[in-house]
Amino acid sequence: MTNYPLANFTGSCGESSTRGQPNSVTCPRSMQPNEAAAIDSNTDLSTCMVANGGAKVYGITLTGSPGIYDYVVNVDAQGPSGFGSMYLAFTDQSGDTYSLSIYSSSRSVHTVRYNSQQPAIVKMWWSDYSFDV
Repeated sequence: MTNYPLANFTGSCGESSTRGQPNSVTCPRSMQPNEAAAIDSNTDLSTCMVANGGAKVYGITLTGSPGIYDYVVNVDAQGPSGFGSMYLAFTDQSGDTYSLSIYSSSRSVHTVRYNSQQPAIVKMWWSDYSFDV
């Protein structure tokens, strides 16, 4: 993924395997457009954002997007090697939350496109199970 300035998130790392209790990290100053996420100053998120069956997130960026949606969260990730998905969600400064499910075990970039008056991401969530925040 592109070399962007970093937004540092902090919180709990590891697999969230309890239904209804996703792990989360927060960024008090928020991840602005054209920034990348770091967790505890580490840009390789695969040691923190993990799920069942080897699912993991390698990197996350927030960019602008031409067209219908103004913003896009790019997630470099792979889903579990077997049955299931890795579930993620992103909350922006307005309080809106956007969800993503990753089921393919092949590593690729997945996207969430959205519009918002306050697009910066303040919290990221993940779990082995679908969840509501």
